[in-house]
Amino acid sequence: MTTLPRSTYQQLLEERRAAIARLQVRHRAMGYAKLAMAAVAILLVWVALARGTFSILWVLAPVAGFAALVVVHEGVIHAMERLRRAERYFEAGLARLDGVWTDAGETGERYHDPEHPYAQDLDLFGKGGVFQLLCTARTLLGQDTLAGWLKAPAAPADVAARQAGVEELRPRLDLREELAVLAEEARSGVEPAALAAWGESPVELRDRAFRAQLWIFTCMSG
Repeated sequence: MTTLPRSTYQQLLEERRAAIARLQVRHRAMGYAKLAMAAVAILLVWVALARGTFSILWVLAPVAGFAALVVVHEGVIHAMERLRRAERYFEAGLARLDGVWTDAGETGERYHDPEHPYAQDLDLFGKGGVFQLLCTARTLLGQDTLAGWLKAPAAPADVAARQAGVEELRPRLDLREELAVLAEEARSGVEPAALAAWGESPVELRDRAFRAQLWIFTCMSG
């Protein structure tokens, strides 16, 4: 039996929220553990200096424990942030399915052209428009691409290719979730135009001369 999209999204949303709740427990526990390590380190310093019964070097033990907890804690915080992005992804998907998506997302107002032959008639851009309904792009380049597709007709071959892409991604909810989560990290610190040019450039690793240069530089750096 085919599972309805809404029930699938709701189930995955509840799983992500449960995982966030578990990580929040670990987050609080590690916060208390770091405070305890810091308190132990301060106590050892005081005892070593005030009474001199043992070496102050013993303070290195809680300091090392504190440093280890910091690393592990950062991993927990990062995992929580990724899960929160997944939570927002499924919330947005449920909002679209429920028809309550008009108060969130990119409206595409900047792409509106009063002289366009059909954009205004079809409500392509603006609050509640087609662009806002369809847009899940996290980068300006992706939004530009979607706007361009909406504003210009495509050749039958292009339409077929896009439909094939949709059909390929449709059952891959895990991949679409992962892309949505990773795209938040790509939103900042990435130059979209340079990234697109790099993606469309020839694969240099297939060139023997380039691989030879890479091997020489690797040997020199070693």
